[in-house]
Amino acid sequence: MRKNLIAVALLTVLTISHGAPQKDPHGDDIINKAADFGTPEHDNRVHTELTELVSVTEHFNVPMEDVDMVMASLENAIASTGGFCVGRSFVVGHQRLSGLGYCFSASLPPLLATAASEAIAIIDEQPERVQRTTQMAIDGQKTLEKALEGSKFVLQACPESPMKHIYYNGENEEEKLDKLVDTVFSQNHLLLTRARYLDKDEMFKIRPSVRVMFQHDLTPAEIKSAVEAIGAAVQQL
Repeated sequence: MRKNLIAVALLTVLTISHGAPQKDPHGDDIINKAADFGTPEHDNRVHTELTELVSVTEHFNVPMEDVDMVMASLENAIASTGGFCVGRSFVVGHQRLSGLGYCFSASLPPLLATAASEAIAIIDEQPERVQRTTQMAIDGQKTLEKALEGSKFVLQACPESPMKHIYYNGENEEEKLDKLVDTVFSQNHLLLTRARYLDKDEMFKIRPSVRVMFQHDLTPAEIKSAVEAIGAAVQQL
């Protein structure tokens, strides 16, 4: 099972490199949509229903019928906590709880469940928020890439994704990334964050990075100020 999880974790990479992934008859196909649930749009359409928002499976033309389980986090675009999984009944049936499921520690507390439900309702009723966030992510990536030109810092991300990662191509990359965070904060009072992981629990060590997120309520002036601060800091390092 662990081997199958590793293979599915690379689904997006395999799709980009070799076309649509093939169904593995010997295992379960699992997709983690923690980053894309409620955020990205593939094109410029304005949708009226949450189910029509273009997800990673739709982006890569992977039929949902070929996926055994889809997991998503409620801690990013939904701004709650926990997550959920959906899929074929024989896969997720073991996770079904009774109608009083909120009493158990494995379930989301009612207050947080209500907040998550309201966030989903807002996205459903105001799909233009998703479209604006997507456009901000595309434009923001261009300006960030320009700000990093001439340095050893590089930006890697899908343009439509609101999540960006800044890497350092050189020695002592963790130290350099920490200095970037410290410099931006000390000179501009802007708080960046290092992407942190539990390395001992990861099958493959994840490359150190500074994670940058775009969200709907940022103003153009705020984005411009942040990009300029990052650009000035990397030139000093």
